[in-house]
Amino acid sequence: MSVEVGKIRVLVADSQSLTSAGLARFMEGRDDVSIVGYVEDAPDLPTMLMDLAPDILIVDYDLDGYIRREDLAEVKRYSPATNMLVISSDNNKSTILQVLQLGVTGYVTKYCSREEIMMAVSAVARGEKFYCNKILDIIMEKHFSPSRPEPSQAVLTARETEILTLLASGYSTQNVADELHLSPHTVHTHRKSIIRKLSIKSPTEFVIYALDFGLIKAK
Repeated sequence: MSVEVGKIRVLVADSQSLTSAGLARFMEGRDDVSIVGYVEDAPDLPTMLMDLAPDILIVDYDLDGYIRREDLAEVKRYSPATNMLVISSDNNKSTILQVLQLGVTGYVTKYCSREEIMMAVSAVARGEKFYCNKILDIIMEKHFSPSRPEPSQAVLTARETEILTLLASGYSTQNVADELHLSPHTVHTHRKSIIRKLSIKSPTEFVIYALDFGLIKAK
């Protein structure tokens, strides 16, 4: 399959033909996106990831006999540069929170509009986190508790605030170091301080606190 240089290369892994057809139709009008393949059977996923090295894997794990959550955890092993965008109709809050810990860059539901899905594709292609409102609500509900410090109670330095903003936006430690002209070791030290001050227990909570502080906006 021939793909023009510069286009966002998308691999679709969804066994529901209507969903795959819908995604193809969504992307037909975009000059910057190309679907490089469709994963028909779950065992084909590793080979297709290695052969095609897509920029984005659009995937649903909530289909019987198809891709499993365990498969998502292995995606980076087969194609380290591929970012994952989950588009699912899963309504189980516990499962959704588990999936968010598997290296997923974006998560939207199958009830989202074409515009929101395409916004997610663009953001995930840039390595930026993108959650639809339903997923953000689930994250907030899970992680909010009376014992968690209010933003005004957790005092961050200006540098820590900068780093929190970038981490919540999907930057890696190395990316943050490059952006702020710091060493990775310095960024790691600040990251540990942020985690200690805010009692952060998972990568997802960087997003939660950045939203609380008004450093980033819900998409």
